[in-house]
Amino acid sequence: MRRPQLLAAAGLALALAATSACSGDNDGGDSNANGNFASGGTFTFAVAGDPGTLNPLNNTATTANWLFRFLYQPLVTRKEDGSVGPGLATKWDFDGTKAVFTLDPNATCSDGSKITPSVIAKNFTWVKDPKNTSTVIGAVLPNRDFTFVADDAAGTFTLTLDSPFSNLLPSLSFMHQACGAGGENPAGLTTTSSGSGPFVLKTATPNSEYVMTKRPGFPGNDAPGVPDQVVMKIVDSESTAANLLLSGAINAAVVNGQDRARLTAAGATEKTYVSGGVVISFNHQEGRITADKAVRVALTQALERGAVAKVVTQGLLPEAGTSVSAAQPQICDDASAASAIPAFDASAAESTLTGDGWTKGGDGIMTKGGKQLAFQLGYSTATPGAAAAAELMADAFGKIGAKATISPFAQADYTQRVFTTGDYDVMLQQFSNPFPSTLIGLLAGPFPPDGTNAGHVANKTYADAVAAARTASTQDAACQSWTAASKALFEEADMIPIASWPTNWVVKNAVMDTLGGRPIAESVRLLQPR
Repeated sequence: MRRPQLLAAAGLALALAATSACSGDNDGGDSNANGNFASGGTFTFAVAGDPGTLNPLNNTATTANWLFRFLYQPLVTRKEDGSVGPGLATKWDFDGTKAVFTLDPNATCSDGSKITPSVIAKNFTWVKDPKNTSTVIGAVLPNRDFTFVADDAAGTFTLTLDSPFSNLLPSLSFMHQACGAGGENPAGLTTTSSGSGPFVLKTATPNSEYVMTKRPGFPGNDAPGVPDQVVMKIVDSESTAANLLLSGAINAAVVNGQDRARLTAAGATEKTYVSGGVVISFNHQEGRITADKAVRVALTQALERGAVAKVVTQGLLPEAGTSVSAAQPQICDDASAASAIPAFDASAAESTLTGDGWTKGGDGIMTKGGKQLAFQLGYSTATPGAAAAAELMADAFGKIGAKATISPFAQADYTQRVFTTGDYDVMLQQFSNPFPSTLIGLLAGPFPPDGTNAGHVANKTYADAVAAARTASTQDAACQSWTAASKALFEEADMIPIASWPTNWVVKNAVMDTLGGRPIAESVRLLQPR
């Protein structure tokens, strides 16, 4: 039941509250916060897409991560400055391959049972089993080549990797630990939660709302303003979310577009974070148009990425992206790799295609071997600005003789296509991956069903650079290799950054801190309505 100490260093407030849960150096502000807390009540925040599966060991999607932060705790947390802080573990020792975690002896599950090393071991057992195809593999842990020992008497959990992985500790801050019945059967978590976080899932209505109730006795839950209930509501329109904020029906939402002005005019607070990036990914599966490198390069050359960035971020971050892991704080600044991105030049794009044997027909569409240069351009409907950006991209592709059919996907469908089925050609993707290592499974791991490399990317230069980064003896050496890995992706046009991704939280009649745009559950406070 231990309350993570991450909050004390968060420094990312959307509204300032001088309480036992929030430090005084947060950089947002609400002059009415102090002494104006509500008693009990419901805090409701809106998200654009359904989180999907409620198994915390098999869902690393952004919306799911936000939900899980209210229900579960990781072994360790991450602070605003990028350093590692305590979670379920109060201390740890890591030498590059072996990590020993000492658990908080007071930590308990929502069912009242103790969080012991054996409980943690059950999570790693489930993740390691290939038949479970856990998304933790690749996104958090590089592979299944690890062993572990739970010593309940000593209160320690020891994780040993077969090869070094310098980014293990910060990565583990994204592995939410199940306990109780959920620890025994994580896949059985379809309508409930089973964790050690400050809230418990009461009801789950997919594509509508997820209702959580406050855990009695959780440290800090008796502080002024802590809500009795938290609701995550699915609202797929920013304008609708803005209207709900103005009416008082909800307390917080990500609003990146033009509705921001009327919200702040009505007294809401806002804060913009770089929480990830927007990229285009190309499917390499045999038989796909985009398996051809020349096609991938030409499509990249056809795009004025800065113009697309301005549209997809709705003007918040209008510069072309330079990183596939842009979330702040960055572990490594790999911006220098962007020089390898094929530059915008429509004429050069056509030349790339003609040099590869493509010819433009009377209808303006390129053909080769009797096959048109036609493909599906997908995006998630949960990404604000993506629809307009896809239209702009399709128009640019058309100018070089490439026919893109725009295909919007609901978030759950999008997640399945990107990580499991690989049923896409070109995908405009919004990732909130905090580290370059979280992309390993997607870009260098096994193909489904053994892994999440659904796009069948096979880039040896990238894989070699990743291996060097993982085994580096210093952070500087690791960053040099991560930069080389990004450059390899760009040279092969496997994944191309479009923009840094803004998460602009707007909050009214409440307080909520975030880290890199991700809600900190323990920080939530309700204020008296103005």
